[in-house]
Amino acid sequence: MKRSPLRPVSKKRAKANIKRRQVLIEKYGLPDTWSCELQTIIGTPCSGAIHGHELLKRSRGGSITDPDNIMLACDFHNGWVEDFPLLASQLGLSKHSWEA
Repeated sequence: MKRSPLRPVSKKRAKANIKRRQVLIEKYGLPDTWSCELQTIIGTPCSGAIHGHELLKRSRGGSITDPDNIMLACDFHNGWVEDFPLLASQLGLSKHSWEA
């Protein structure tokens, strides 16, 4: 039986990733000019690469291509939001599905 490897990214997600990149560039400019927006809110130093952070996760009904749902965050602050969900929600850095 011939087997082929699984795709690392589905065709549907690959299209969404292209649109997400375009949305981020339109909203924030080129990636080399990005800076973490969460640093001033959380008050700790940044560490790691800068990426888009979704306020409303896909698992809660959010969109990865909605510019109003995306903020820029470094790896450290993105992890901080995951580690402290209650405080992050109080600071407006994450939302629940009923807040959409």
